[in-house]
Amino acid sequence: MNEFERLLDGCRRREPGAFNNLVTRYLPHVRAAVRRRLSPRLRSRFDSHDFAQNVWASFFQVTIDRLDLPTEDALVAYLSRMAELKVAEEGRHQHTRKADVRRDVSLADLPDPPARGATPSAEAIAADGWEVLIANLSQQEQEMVRMLRDGHTHQAVADQFGLTTKTIQRLAVRLRGQAGGPS
Repeated sequence: MNEFERLLDGCRRREPGAFNNLVTRYLPHVRAAVRRRLSPRLRSRFDSHDFAQNVWASFFQVTIDRLDLPTEDALVAYLSRMAELKVAEEGRHQHTRKADVRRDVSLADLPDPPARGATPSAEAIAADGWEVLIANLSQQEQEMVRMLRDGHTHQAVADQFGLTTKTIQRLAVRLRGQAGGPS
């Protein structure tokens, strides 16, 4: 009995390590067969390892005990043909109406989704919180806080009211403390 026959016999008898040895030895042949048949469209959805695993699963579940493989070349030919058929079968499946790869669209080709605004309830809660926050402020302080809310810098607000930047910063810190935010 030669090395190839001993390896197959070990797999049939479920010897530890025999499956790994067989896969390690013949996986390059299976992957090569898959890669020869894998179209660019299928490559975008599948990796050659996906098909190789499928081939080995089928081989070990169904074929190994039923098929007489007299030579190493016969095994390579059988595994290669099985790989080609699995790729072809998936290719046919991917062209069915439901899973048609031709319907795939690149994300780069899609328009940007519309911006999501706040929900009406979130806006109402924010408006109530704003009113509570500015209720005890003077008219001038309320205007300064509105400018900060609208994105103006501390410097711009200070210039508008003839104050120092430090005064505006102290106001912002005081309000953060009232709102429970980070100071």
